[in-house]
Amino acid sequence: MAQVALQNITMKFDSVIALQDLSLEIEDGEFFVILGPAGAGKTTILKVIAGLLKPTRGRVYINGLDVTNVPANLRNIAMTFEDYALYPTFTVYQNLQNPFGALKNRLPKEEVDQKIHQIVTMLQIEHLLHRKVDQLSGGQKQRVSLARSMVRQPRLFLFDEPLSHVDAKIRHSMRAELHRLASVLATTTIYVTHDYVEALSLGDRIMVIDKGVIQQIGTPSEIYHNPKNEFVAKIVGQPTINLFTFQVMKDKERLILQDPTNPQFSFSPKGQAGEILAKNLGETIRVGIRPQDIRYSFTPTNQDYFVSKVDLFELWGRRGMVLIMIGDNPIRILTQSDEVIPAGQEIWLNISEAPLYLINLAGAKLE
Repeated sequence: MAQVALQNITMKFDSVIALQDLSLEIEDGEFFVILGPAGAGKTTILKVIAGLLKPTRGRVYINGLDVTNVPANLRNIAMTFEDYALYPTFTVYQNLQNPFGALKNRLPKEEVDQKIHQIVTMLQIEHLLHRKVDQLSGGQKQRVSLARSMVRQPRLFLFDEPLSHVDAKIRHSMRAELHRLASVLATTTIYVTHDYVEALSLGDRIMVIDKGVIQQIGTPSEIYHNPKNEFVAKIVGQPTINLFTFQVMKDKERLILQDPTNPQFSFSPKGQAGEILAKNLGETIRVGIRPQDIRYSFTPTNQDYFVSKVDLFELWGRRGMVLIMIGDNPIRILTQSDEVIPAGQEIWLNISEAPLYLINLAGAKLE
């Protein structure tokens, strides 16, 4: 296994800064997920760790040793690429045999065969050994790609969007399989994805990155329930978190959040945000509310509810997403069933008791 540390890594491509003064530590045996949109710098981090790219500035450490100048083939790291990186006209066996050719000390054929047999049995692809790669399905290619990264029993796995081309029907089972394999092999794993569901379901810890800068590192629970800024709040969760601009007001003893452009859109929060809001009295802030935290009713109810009309209904599996507009503010609500709600239907909403994500206008969490 391996403990990995990146120290003040900057990576430039001409005038483009792909990574900016990035430092992090990944623990021995940890399943560490890097989450971010396209162009965030995720793959660049993997290539720097693997030795495929040398950073413009900064150092790379594995198990406390500086490997910044160590060639990729001497780092004992396996990397699985988004496009599988298999030889299409080779058989599966030939693809699995190929990584052993890069070893400084060649292994006997019997030992190579034993290692290949162990991994293909674990991944249940023994029956594919003599097929050519271009005859395989996407899911089969992904398993072969995983096997190819595992046969040398590396001290560190790097996965670059490994499930992006896998059919949606088997993606869930493949995620579970990846997590199981990482546990069985007890190997440090760094996994890159743009899919927050993969990140939350796989990661011991998650690093959210954007434009080469770390936004937050934490457990799945911390990333989802305690985002450090607006970017993190938006990247995790579907439907996307509702974000509003409110001014913090006071009416007698009640704190009020009011839309400066639409005074009719206001409410008095009843959750645990009162102390933070009181410190920001008179300020304009951003307020996030998860779609599943908004209460709703189709009949008139108490004064905490306000009435509007449904603009759009979308079916989300066994639930639905309702979109309504309050002035210029879109509000997304996740329903409790898949019953279709027609456009124009009156709906009463209560956001007073919803957990609030409080963010300043610069995008940082209010403390």
